[in-house]
Amino acid sequence: MVNFYVILGALACSISAFVLSLIACARVGKFVRASENLDWEAIANLTGDIAGVKRTCQTLNNRLNGMHKNVIPQEQILQQMAEYNNVEQIKRGG
Repeated sequence: MVNFYVILGALACSISAFVLSLIACARVGKFVRASENLDWEAIANLTGDIAGVKRTCQTLNNRLNGMHKNVIPQEQILQQMAEYNNVEQIKRGG
């Protein structure tokens, strides 16, 4: 009796795998038909344009973020670090 259920489960799995493969084939066929008449050079140009716009947006965002950032003078940072006694003073010279 157990063998019957095992065979029935295997049959159900194989049928579902077959149905899923048919769905995948239909989706691939739909993609091939949709991309048949595409101008690939135009798509490549659009891809480059999108990359340029993305770079411009990132640059603008970085500038805007920099405007809202609190600027602390370097002397104040060095003074705070010296107060914690975890920084040695570096003598610069030539």
